[in-house]
Amino acid sequence: MLNERRSRILDLVAETYINSAHPVPSSQVAERLNLSSATIRNEFTALEQEGYLQQPHTSAGRIPTSLGFRAYTRALLPPESPAPAQLRLIEERLSGKHGDALFEAIALLAADLSGYAVVVSLPADDSLHAIEIHLSALSSTRLLAVVVLENGLVRQLVVDLDPTPDDHVISDAESNLRRLTVPVGEMPAALAALAKREVEEQARTLKALAEAWPEMNPPRLFSGGLRNLLAEPESRDPEFLRLVVERVESPAQEWLGGGLELDHEEATAQIRARLGMGRGHAGLTVVGPARMRYREALRIARGIAETLSAGPGSFSHN
Repeated sequence: MLNERRSRILDLVAETYINSAHPVPSSQVAERLNLSSATIRNEFTALEQEGYLQQPHTSAGRIPTSLGFRAYTRALLPPESPAPAQLRLIEERLSGKHGDALFEAIALLAADLSGYAVVVSLPADDSLHAIEIHLSALSSTRLLAVVVLENGLVRQLVVDLDPTPDDHVISDAESNLRRLTVPVGEMPAALAALAKREVEEQARTLKALAEAWPEMNPPRLFSGGLRNLLAEPESRDPEFLRLVVERVESPAQEWLGGGLELDHEEATAQIRARLGMGRGHAGLTVVGPARMRYREALRIARGIAETLSAGPGSFSHN
């Protein structure tokens, strides 16, 4: 457990390093806290021994370790509310957006405001219902199903069916689909059961739809701002770039408690937020260097999450 003075020193080292990207010398901390350089050097040594600070180069200043950043950011949770002007900007940028366009807008907005890479992950949700289903022939051997889910997302499913049935068979199959009231996860079994009760061509069509249906609602990722990280000094390190790309391509899929979380590693940091959206949800992940501007990035994640949880009716559509 850090005492008050060591906690103040750690916070000052973290904030200075975040702003400067350079190790922080004892003389700078001593001046800010009105203590002697010898006292600060002794405290630096103690904080190193406890695992909170490290010295990247001989004769250099100190920077926080992953443990040090965890201790520093603990006081930032829950995050402060965004400024009113920032909340208005969030509402304006997301206003009128639906389906995939909304998730793309969230990723770009969070990247623009934070200055970091952002990924919005949309898990497959088998509990959703389809509110519209349209079938049409793509070719003599393929059928296209366009499905509108209750969260506003539109999904397309290409079904191999050789030969494609006549228009009246497709129309009857579409009617059968619309009468099914089960969630999308139960549709394959419902379609297969329905096919057993239908005549040959209708049964063949429904069976093909049942077999293809599991591909209709895969997990989706929407990303933005990866180029923002090229402006960070850490981008000169290929290992940092590799880790960042890995975090963007494979973000965490779980968010505990529905709130905001911080995850620190030696070179990178992530802020994760669960975005509640009616019956569905998505995950927002902000990816940056361990020297992330945590306070601002946390405010942005909170602002976006709270704006979305308030519901589309709260947005301005003027």
